[in-house]
Amino acid sequence: MPISVIFLFTSLIVFWIIPAIGIAKNHLVDDRFFIRQWLFPMQYWLQLLFERISGNRRIVVRILQIMSLFITYFCGLLMLLVFSAFDINTAKHFSVFILFEYLLVSSIAYWFQPKAGKIYKTK
Repeated sequence: MPISVIFLFTSLIVFWIIPAIGIAKNHLVDDRFFIRQWLFPMQYWLQLLFERISGNRRIVVRILQIMSLFITYFCGLLMLLVFSAFDINTAKHFSVFILFEYLLVSSIAYWFQPKAGKIYKTK
């Protein structure tokens, strides 16, 4: 089995399946993040962690979310360095780039969020 397939399945399990099982198991249904929590379950866990750490202060949660983008970016660079260290041509492994983009989009997706308990009405 090629390393790109192993890498893709491992990443899928770590970044999506395990957090999604945790969300379903704990019955964490959040109306504010319903679609995003199922598209990006790992980032949803981070959102809950950031809210708990900051005491639900919006500005602190947003700063932590922005910092998570840069941490994701640098982890992606480390991932590419690991591939380079083993002399693996990353251009042939599309799954690496897809995972990298998925993690970056997931970090950005939680920057824009409604306030808790606020009801939005259309005019």
